[in-house]
Amino acid sequence: MHHWQVGGTINIGWPDFGVPERGYTIVEYEQYGQVFRARVTDGNKEGGFLVVYQCPDVVLEMLAEQATQATGIKIIVSNLRCSIDGTVLRSFDYEWRPTPEYAHRPSALTHAIADSLAAMRGHRDD
Repeated sequence: MHHWQVGGTINIGWPDFGVPERGYTIVEYEQYGQVFRARVTDGNKEGGFLVVYQCPDVVLEMLAEQATQATGIKIIVSNLRCSIDGTVLRSFDYEWRPTPEYAHRPSALTHAIADSLAAMRGHRDD
């Protein structure tokens, strides 16, 4: 997988809108296996995403439901696809604002999704 780090560059685009990838600076970063979350900036505005690499849509939907149940925070799988360093993915959407009361949400959801994915894998291996 990729070797991203805070302060590094990541290329993001939106193929459904014909927006090609361009470089953004990584402000915050978490990765647990296939689960990847980052906040990025273009120098003026910040944005973020939470994705799971190599995961079928049906499993993404299950992960969103399980993360909602585990955290009490509504999470959905976006219909808008993004492109990250050449890989087209569907991201998770959830309510987030740059305030202290919302600060824990991105990391809590990242952990919940990673834990659910690990549990699913554990059941398949039984």
